[in-house]
Amino acid sequence: MSMHYTVNQKIEQVKNKLFVAIDIGKLFFHVKYMDHSRTVYNKKTYRFNNSSSGFEDLLDCTKTMMESQGYDEAVFGMEPTGHYWLNLAIKLDSMGFMVVTVNQNHTKNIEEVVDGSQQKDDNKDPEGIGILMTLGDWTPYYRPEGVYAEIRKAYRHLEGCTEDTTRYTNQLHGYLDKHLPGYESCFGKGKGVTGALSLAVLKKAALPEDILDLGVGGILNIWTESGLHGTESRAEKIINAVRGNKGYAIIDGAETARHELGCIIRKLELAIEMEDGAEKLVRETVVLIPGAQHLLKIKGISYRTVAGFFAIVGDLEKRFSNAKQLIKLAGLNIIIRSSGSHKGEAQISKRGCPELRTALYRVLTALLENTPAFKALKEHFMKRTDNPLKAIQANVAMCNKLLRIFYAMVTHDEDYDEKKMLGDIKRMDSTKVSSAVEEAGKLANQLDLVLYGMKGEEMTGEDIETIRKYARAMKGLVASAERGSVKATVPDAASS
Repeated sequence: MSMHYTVNQKIEQVKNKLFVAIDIGKLFFHVKYMDHSRTVYNKKTYRFNNSSSGFEDLLDCTKTMMESQGYDEAVFGMEPTGHYWLNLAIKLDSMGFMVVTVNQNHTKNIEEVVDGSQQKDDNKDPEGIGILMTLGDWTPYYRPEGVYAEIRKAYRHLEGCTEDTTRYTNQLHGYLDKHLPGYESCFGKGKGVTGALSLAVLKKAALPEDILDLGVGGILNIWTESGLHGTESRAEKIINAVRGNKGYAIIDGAETARHELGCIIRKLELAIEMEDGAEKLVRETVVLIPGAQHLLKIKGISYRTVAGFFAIVGDLEKRFSNAKQLIKLAGLNIIIRSSGSHKGEAQISKRGCPELRTALYRVLTALLENTPAFKALKEHFMKRTDNPLKAIQANVAMCNKLLRIFYAMVTHDEDYDEKKMLGDIKRMDSTKVSSAVEEAGKLANQLDLVLYGMKGEEMTGEDIETIRKYARAMKGLVASAERGSVKATVPDAASS
């Protein structure tokens, strides 16, 4: 099911179906049956086991309710709570049932509507979900298939492996800060202390006294035995750094510290190996996605970025009818909270997918460093005469632009065109310039009328002032056209 529906279309779509509102839990799910007018058919909430047998009981109960109330179809609504809802949603979807999800924040806010009480329990939650369904406040469940299912699974697996690598890397940094201060400064910014040279030494020497006992020769022997190419100068640097900070190191619990470091290194090496395998899987999968090759040709965009994009949005052509829906999914649509004389500041809604926003900000940083065209576009947003943006606002505008570019490239099956993107700036400026020319033409006509009216007469001081007014306005329009904005207005000939 696509996401091409307005609220009214959603309401119309489910109006003649039985509403099955489900509150999901780890062990059980609670169900209430309703119609589109919010009439509840079971005052007491039904409870089913969140298992295969519970699913069969739910189907039997739903079939009975449909027969007794005269429905031919049912729509199942639920909150996407953790991962507990997935088995149920996938099973229902595979059997051809319509499945929708509701926003957890909206469910929480509507609790008081159910019975006027702020109380929250398993008996009320399904009814709140049902009310949201009747209001059209739901999203059709999207189940990725084929390569889109593979890339979503592979990308999430890669993200998990990266989190593990980061966790154990931080543990290693913490250990070195306590027990081997100064050791990190001996290695570069790349892999640093997590590189092969560093780990080879740490496997043999966990404390300052261990490294000093090895000496320069011992460190070189370790690298040679491990098949690594470390230099004598680096080994000397390690010895000097450890010796200089020995008095500041924590040496209590030496045996436990050695065991702790060994465990950290083993977990870190395994995490790095798992991350490399997951990244390879992502690279092999992402190239199979239609349109992905176009995105990968943009300088500064990596396999991981493209994989994350498709893992979140899925099949673009199937789910979205325009780029605005994609922007709303990212929570980057602009909202203003105003009331009476108070006008709030414009801000992004943040009601969409935070993972997509994070991915966009990451790739935007890389694009601004590697692609001059994107840097020029951001500068245009910040320095334009009309409505110049602050740096953060310009980043939001750039992310929205990036989503529009991605959408057009994938749906139109075309490569990135830098000239076309920069042409947007020229089109905006040319529109303003043409407006200035149009206004200047109006002024010229007004001036011609004034001069024609004074034909054969002597000009008074007031006439001269009128001509000067038009001349100043025309000069202002020329200057506005050069700046790319139109701020001058045509004086009223009658009032002149």
